[in-house]
Amino acid sequence: MLRIVAVGLLVTFVSTACGSSSDGVESVLLDEPGEYQEPGIAVNELVEGTRFETAVVRGSDGSDVNIADFLGRPMVVNFWFSACPPCKREMPAIEEAHLRYGDSVSFVGVNPVDSEKRMNDFASDIGVTYLLLSDPDSQLMVANGIAAFPTTLFIDADGVVVEQISGEVTAEMLSRTLDGLVL
Repeated sequence: MLRIVAVGLLVTFVSTACGSSSDGVESVLLDEPGEYQEPGIAVNELVEGTRFETAVVRGSDGSDVNIADFLGRPMVVNFWFSACPPCKREMPAIEEAHLRYGDSVSFVGVNPVDSEKRMNDFASDIGVTYLLLSDPDSQLMVANGIAAFPTTLFIDADGVVVEQISGEVTAEMLSRTLDGLVL
């Protein structure tokens, strides 16, 4: 008896939620016409041409670090976390760029998700030697409109974001942008 009632309720729900078009194909009404739905995928704010917003974050040893202390020379800031496959794939290219341009550009990896231990262990396994910072309260991330990972910001010596790459960076992208940034 319970099965019959459940099937009856299901049929009633499907009958009211579905309609059929003139060609006999059934359709489901998902939303009212004219209503706006927020996108379900996180997107970053466009910050190119704006001043890089700073915050106090944590060093890989747990100490407070004011990222404003790194302004005054070009900087690459990469937002990442360990469970992000494209973040892991791009880290060797960022490390290679760090080794090539590190005398004139500061490289900073910012992780708002992982503990300092997890962040350090993960980066060590990959061979990362550039500066890693933890943003456990997401202050730096939010201040710069970051919502998706990985995201890399290229900042000039005046503190202006000159390029923003949302998604995985390649060695070619890094070289192209850094060659223009350090000239």
